[in-house]
Amino acid sequence: MHRLQAHNLFHIPKMMCDRCVATLTSALHALDGVARVEADLKVSTVRVVSHRYESTLLRTLREAGFHAEPVLQPLG
Repeated sequence: MHRLQAHNLFHIPKMMCDRCVATLTSALHALDGVARVEADLKVSTVRVVSHRYESTLLRTLREAGFHAEPVLQPLG
């Protein structure tokens, strides 16, 4: 079964620098090589476009050392 790509937004309070972004991006790409990762250091968020489920992405971020919380996005 092929799962559609989903847009996920996570708040990662301890993401402080480009090295953090590189580490979490590497972990997410190891999980899903075609994932798109966009970080915003000013507000400590990461947008991930991936075929993987949100829970799997959160677990991968935790395992990479980043506590992440999903950010609810408005529908439509």
